[in-house]
Amino acid sequence: MADGGTIEHRITDLIGSIYSTEAAYAGDLINAAINEISDMVSEEVLLKYSPSPTAVTSVSGVSVEGKRILKVTRVDADSSGIERECRGLDRIEFSAARDTGSIHYATAHSPVYRLDSMNAATTLVIFPNCNSSGQEGNIFYFPYVADSYDPLAITGATLNTSLFLPETLIHAVALKSSINILKAYISNQVQDEEDIELMQMITSQMQILEKDFQTEMQRYTGTGEAKAE
Repeated sequence: MADGGTIEHRITDLIGSIYSTEAAYAGDLINAAINEISDMVSEEVLLKYSPSPTAVTSVSGVSVEGKRILKVTRVDADSSGIERECRGLDRIEFSAARDTGSIHYATAHSPVYRLDSMNAATTLVIFPNCNSSGQEGNIFYFPYVADSYDPLAITGATLNTSLFLPETLIHAVALKSSINILKAYISNQVQDEEDIELMQMITSQMQILEKDFQTEMQRYTGTGEAKAE
């Protein structure tokens, strides 16, 4: 019995070659499955597998487009500073946190951040302002998979090292990808008024896969980490 198969092999085992012959945008549907699953996993687990944080060293902050923010920190002094977690605020609250006359004024010991969507791409801004002399901010994040990514060669190992998810989620990815592909197939067949009996069989198969997917994701409870078997 083979193991360590790619996502392509796993999907073929679940639904056959329909993914490559009947779903024109199968890659996008698989990428969507990965992103959907990442939103179901706790921030604690994603932090464990996250890439190196993005440094913030200026007033203007940095772009966080296409990223799920997990944690934001700021060092409170130029020398021998302590890294402190920033509190996320909305636009009005952030404005008050910058007001020296407000009781909500944020200090180096109680830093805050907000997402600035005034630009074409969302920017994360930290206050008190960060600098490159030691009072640096750090953004810990999960990078969503872009539409241009080719997912077919994904294995458990690359799900971990390249896509920053636990490798034990590979089966869940295969299940959710198969569900997405079957939904697209059914939609196409409905529009083309194809064989009703075949449609019913595929719908039944999809329902079984959905149940299996929910069961698989239930392993990620509490902190989101898979329970020991």
